[in-house]
Amino acid sequence: MRRFAPVGSGLVLALSAGLTAHAQAPSTFPAPSPLGRTLPTFSASGDPAAVSPEAPEPAGVLRLSDALGAALLGNPDLAAQSFEVRTGEAQILQAGQRPNPTLSTQVEDIVGTGSFSRAGESETTIQLGQLIELGGKRAARMRVASAAHQLTGWDYETLRIDVFSRTADAFIEVLAAQERLALADEALVVARRVLDVAQRRVDAGLASPAEAIRAGVAVDSAGVEREHADHGLETARTALAAQWGGATAHFDRALGDLADLPAPPTLEELQRRAAESPDLARWASELERHEAAIAEARSGRIPDVTIHAGPRYLAGPEDVTLVVGASIPIPLWNRNQGAIAEARARRAKAAHEQRAAQVRTATEVSKALTALHASIEEAALLRTRVLPGIDRAVAVLQRGYEAGRNSQLEMLEILSARLAAREQHLRALVEAHHSVQRLERLTGAPLQEDSP
Repeated sequence: MRRFAPVGSGLVLALSAGLTAHAQAPSTFPAPSPLGRTLPTFSASGDPAAVSPEAPEPAGVLRLSDALGAALLGNPDLAAQSFEVRTGEAQILQAGQRPNPTLSTQVEDIVGTGSFSRAGESETTIQLGQLIELGGKRAARMRVASAAHQLTGWDYETLRIDVFSRTADAFIEVLAAQERLALADEALVVARRVLDVAQRRVDAGLASPAEAIRAGVAVDSAGVEREHADHGLETARTALAAQWGGATAHFDRALGDLADLPAPPTLEELQRRAAESPDLARWASELERHEAAIAEARSGRIPDVTIHAGPRYLAGPEDVTLVVGASIPIPLWNRNQGAIAEARARRAKAAHEQRAAQVRTATEVSKALTALHASIEEAALLRTRVLPGIDRAVAVLQRGYEAGRNSQLEMLEILSARLAAREQHLRALVEAHHSVQRLERLTGAPLQEDSP
């Protein structure tokens, strides 16, 4: 019975020693931007099968910081992107793996003519083979994976800021909807008061029944507007709850002051902050990824070597010999020139896209700052001049109407004008806050240092 002695296997193991070890390329993960940096954020567990704890559902009186904290912990899109970061870590690990060795067996002279007609004349060769990557392929592969992982980190940070800004905008809409409902309630109370006065005037014979009918229509119209404002508030509450993954809102009311607006920095300061935002900072990693792809494509020009060695068991005296060999492709036609050209073209495209992103961001910052200044000025004008003037006019006309000196139409018109002015003031405040959030989203930093 033939015994297969492991002659030569030690040589193969020595040649492949250390080739199966894995390593992980260092990856510089992006640091969180100043916007919301102190708030806890969802982070995927290293074990995908582990159940992530659910973020607590906000209840009671809701402040902006409560809404932001709940969104950053419970937003499903942010949670999904967090697992994408884990995927990038696994890709770096896999990129560092070396090719596995191969085991091959070959039996020769099994059957033939003459002296080879007996099976005992066969020769058996057992070989271990190892592909040795040359040209820095493994290092280039790890560099590409590391750059891609860093980009994933920037994508996570960009989404984190998006969630922060969307939640703040949704919170503002809830505050505005609460104010609109309060205005609608007040308008309904005033319309009913006018109806009471009109009915007394009709009963006293001082006015025609048409005056009471007209006042009743105004009450009905105010009631419809009140219902519309109530539905608008419920819609805004649901949109806010969706930011932390809630199907419905469980908080009682949002607490905040829409009149509290930050003083905007200069355009130069905002442009400086925008240059450090994730939207623009990510392009350095994007270009690094393309540089790594070029290096990887260039490494493909160098052919890899496959070495193999093992024992050959001879027939007859059952002697054993050592077989050693190597193979290498000849780069005659394919020198990976197409892949290199493609990688270079993509690198050039990315450089132009970076410039386009810079111009686009600068334009958006300028537009948002202009809109913020316009909204602040409009709100200030309405608060200091228009609203006080209308309130004085309402007080005068109301006394005159009750005394019979002014008509009902004059009274209804001034009440409608006051409601429209208050709506305009509220709209200006809301637009100002949205402009603030737009600037914070573009810069990745709060306009005020003490902001969340």
